[in-house]
Amino acid sequence: MKDRNIKDCEKILKFYFLSNKLKNTLRTGWKYWAVEGVRVESIAEHVFGTLMLAVSIYSHTKEYEDVDIEKVALILALHETEEILIGDITMFDYEKVATKKEEGRKAVVELFKDSESDKFLKLIEEFEAGETKEAKFAFMCDKLEADIQAYIYRNNFNMQKVNAVCFADGRIKEMKSRGLDRPDKFFLDSDKKKYSGAFLDIANYLEKLEN
Repeated sequence: MKDRNIKDCEKILKFYFLSNKLKNTLRTGWKYWAVEGVRVESIAEHVFGTLMLAVSIYSHTKEYEDVDIEKVALILALHETEEILIGDITMFDYEKVATKKEEGRKAVVELFKDSESDKFLKLIEEFEAGETKEAKFAFMCDKLEADIQAYIYRNNFNMQKVNAVCFADGRIKEMKSRGLDRPDKFFLDSDKKKYSGAFLDIANYLEKLEN
């Protein structure tokens, strides 16, 4: 085996081993919301969920025929890459949220520094910018997957053990004042404004299932 090939194998395995950590890194938000009685999903499982949701929506609707679904899949496969190094940051991690974008970019640059191409970094930046049809599609998959997962957990939230920081948040207080009483309803209510097309239809359907 040539030295060049050995180095390539080392780089490939190094990135894979780092990414493999996401299989055992739980989605932090569910800890705040006191999900009990089930094994809470990992970040890797969330990524898998976004990919399968993208495939399902693309294959069951015609309005996204002009979307490059392969590009969407690659974006979704990479969109949580930063969390390999910075961990899962939730809306309640106020200090970290303020620097998440900057720290996330540093993490991605570090993770892909051994790559001969900045293609992956550009895809992540495209996702963050949210201007292309693929980035918008991927973004809605990311949000809707979390809403669907919250619905799946709807009977596993222990409202007596929810972290106090959740109910102290002004956004949650406002939703509670409108009669919303479960985390899955908070998720959906907060995200619906971000959806369009089939994503909005699915969110509306999910909302009817909740009631």
